[in-house]
Amino acid sequence: MRFVYALLPMLLVACPEGVKDTSEQLGTQDQSLSFWPPEAGRGTTFDAKITSTNSVFDFDGNDLSLGGGVTVNSFTVLDGWTATANVTVDPAATLGARDADVTTRGGDFEIGSALTIVDDSFALAPSRAKIGEHIQVELIGQNTEWVSGKTWTGFGEGVEVNAVDVLSETYMLADVTVSPDAIPGLRDVYVENGSDLTTGYNAFQVDRVGISASFDPAEVTQGQTVSFTIVGKDTHFSKKTDIRFFQYGDEKGDIVIDSITVLDGENMYGQLTVSNAAELGTRDILIATDDEGVFVEDGTTVLDADIDIGDVGISRWFYVARSIDNASGAISEYVSVGAIFYLPLDPPCPPNPESNCTDKLDNDSDDYTDCNDSDCSTDPACGGGPQPYDSNGVWQTYTTGGSADCPANETVSAGDHVWLESDCNIVTLDKHVDGASGMIYYSKDDVALPDYCFDQMYALHTEGDPEGIPEETVEDAQPTVPADYEMLVPGWWGNYTHSRAEDLTYTWTPAQTYPDAFFGTQISGALVDPEGAQGYAGSLPWDDGEHTYTPDELGQLKEGNASFTAFSYIEGPPVGFTFSTVTTKSSSTVQVSGSLVLE
Repeated sequence: MRFVYALLPMLLVACPEGVKDTSEQLGTQDQSLSFWPPEAGRGTTFDAKITSTNSVFDFDGNDLSLGGGVTVNSFTVLDGWTATANVTVDPAATLGARDADVTTRGGDFEIGSALTIVDDSFALAPSRAKIGEHIQVELIGQNTEWVSGKTWTGFGEGVEVNAVDVLSETYMLADVTVSPDAIPGLRDVYVENGSDLTTGYNAFQVDRVGISASFDPAEVTQGQTVSFTIVGKDTHFSKKTDIRFFQYGDEKGDIVIDSITVLDGENMYGQLTVSNAAELGTRDILIATDDEGVFVEDGTTVLDADIDIGDVGISRWFYVARSIDNASGAISEYVSVGAIFYLPLDPPCPPNPESNCTDKLDNDSDDYTDCNDSDCSTDPACGGGPQPYDSNGVWQTYTTGGSADCPANETVSAGDHVWLESDCNIVTLDKHVDGASGMIYYSKDDVALPDYCFDQMYALHTEGDPEGIPEETVEDAQPTVPADYEMLVPGWWGNYTHSRAEDLTYTWTPAQTYPDAFFGTQISGALVDPEGAQGYAGSLPWDDGEHTYTPDELGQLKEGNASFTAFSYIEGPPVGFTFSTVTTKSSSTVQVSGSLVLE
């Protein structure tokens, strides 16, 4: 366990319990001296405090020595019982405990094991905050090995650490809120890194000056657009003021600020819209202006609203996925079918999606740029894949994100069962409710390939729920692909190996996709350029049973393990309930996955 003094100048308070108090008088008079802080890191400069049980210090003739590698820059007597010193520890100072030799008019004293030199330390910026304030604090480490997901920090009672973002082994950001009830004054800050504990003594100060704010209204309702007012105390609101909402420590994107008008540093008003899928319960509110932030705990409460089925959309799926085992060549098969009846997010989330997918800018400020933003997933610049027919190409794949704080759509019951009905068969979907999220969905637990009739257009028939969706039949709701198919050569298993310098010709039994569906394949792996990126060689061949990847395409993938995927795909028309304004499309695939080694 390590404790280290933060390399910051700071005010000093009365000597705390547990400080070194092991002085031994080298002269004739029995006195007791103590030294604080007990520990300091290599390469740091700090203020120390030396106290005595009796009056021994004079305003001249005093000295302090802490041994080699530790320089006493100054020694200042405050009164006969107290002195301070500014001390610098050399970056190469010997680790471990060392004595402090103190010379005073009352005699020479030795404080045994007064200071322990440790290897790691950290500094804070800023190192103070007001009561009620919300700020981000930088922690700058020295000789530290901080790890994301493993390292955490604490600022003591009354200062809550909302989040920690470890950006390197020596740098992290702490998002902290000072409680309105926090006790003002200096406090220790600790960093816990696994079993290692590093302490910055008196590293952070809570000022006696406090800021606060109130928010009105105290209650809002899902789907509601309302006016709000904020009244601050000792705040500095400006045109740059930002308002964010939190629940259980997590930021929520389900309340959107439409407008803000700042009257002065302590008064503002505006308009907000609550998502129709906003999570119920209280919200803490962060009001941030430049470097100042004030946190309003339990600022408002989101109430439930009645469901408007006039805006219900239908999500449905029916697909077959097959996987070829590399060791045995055995084919495993998974069939999935289901439906969800949901309310589209209002307002949409994100409200301002990425507007340009090639400008290298984060247009919607969600920390994802261009093709790495899920808003760009269908943009041609982001590797949309080949276009029909008989075309090949190589595309990069992207790890996408964005809009992570959008609320989950609210779902609606349509009875205990719904049915997919066709001339071939009827598939019964049972109602399920997710225990964690409350999402309502319909699926068939024991679905198998005989349930998937090829070349069908299923109607969706709801049983009806008096408190939700009534009974209705939606025609042309779910298509299936025209026919089954089989991959023939090569076998795509048994560590099948192929040279990138040679054509790779593959065959299959035609999937009969013309004219309404299409057939495609791809070989996925690591790209040669850009280095470290993932990508795929893709093909939309004529569905005639034979196609070839060329050395030019295969050569853009690195040698090593790769995966092969074939799929037939069909898309249905947009449909919806007669009582709803929302229409949606559904698609279906039959997919086969295998593996290969490129050399």
